[in-house]
Amino acid sequence: MRVISPPFRTVLFFTLLLLALPPFLSAQSSVEEFKLGGTARVLNDECIRLTPDVQFASGSAWYEKAIDLSRPFEITVCLVFGKNDELGADGIGFIFHPTMRTGYRGEGMGFAGLYPSLGIEFDTYQNYHLADPASDHVAININGQPHHFASVVGPEAVPNLEDGKKHLLWINWDPLEKRLTVQLDGENRAVLEEDIVKQVFNGNPTVFWGVTAATGRKTNFHDICIKKLTFAEAVVQPKVDFGGKK
Repeated sequence: MRVISPPFRTVLFFTLLLLALPPFLSAQSSVEEFKLGGTARVLNDECIRLTPDVQFASGSAWYEKAIDLSRPFEITVCLVFGKNDELGADGIGFIFHPTMRTGYRGEGMGFAGLYPSLGIEFDTYQNYHLADPASDHVAININGQPHHFASVVGPEAVPNLEDGKKHLLWINWDPLEKRLTVQLDGENRAVLEEDIVKQVFNGNPTVFWGVTAATGRKTNFHDICIKKLTFAEAVVQPKVDFGGKK
C-alpha cells in the first residue's frame, strides 16, 4: 500500500500557522500570578481575600498576563460573599479591560467608568437608584455603565450568596459561536451572544481580566479561590496602568 504524504508546502503552512498562534495555556493558577490592590491579601496558596469584614473597604486582584479573546478561555474559581445577609454588601465584580485598571468601586463593582470594558457583577446589595432587584443577582454590563437599564444581560436573581460558603463560578468565552457563558453553582446565570471583540473592544482582542469587591456602611468579607484557567496568552503584552479609581 502506498502512503501519500501531504505536499511539503502544505505541511510548512500549517506548521507556521501553529507557530504564529499565541500559546494556549491550561493550568491550575497560582495566587502569585495576580497583582493585588487596595485591601486584597493572599489567604493561602489558592485564595485571595478581596475585602475584610469592615466598612468602606475595597480590593482588587488582576491576572498578570493579558489574554487573547480571538481564542477560547475558561475561568473556574470559587467565590465567597461573607456571612452577613441583611447587613451585608456589596458583592464581587469581574472586569475585562484593555488596561489593568480598576474603575469606580462600591456600587460601581469595579467596572464603572471604564471604556471600553465588560463587567460581570455578582451583586449582594440593593441600590434602588441603579434599578437593582431586591435579591442577590447577576448581570453583564458594558462600557462602565452600572445602571441596569444599560445591562446587556440581567439582572438575574439568584439564591442568597451571603451564606459563608464557596460558590463555584465558571466563565467561558467561545469566539466561534460568539458566546459568553456565566455559570454559578452549576446553573447558567448569564449568557451573552455577541461579538465582544468587535462590539465592545473595538476589534482589539487583547484584554486583562480582574476581580474586585467592596463594602460600604454594610460589610462582608469577599474571597476568590482560583481553580483553573484556560486561555491563550496575548502575543504582545500591553502596558500596565494599575492606578485605578477610588
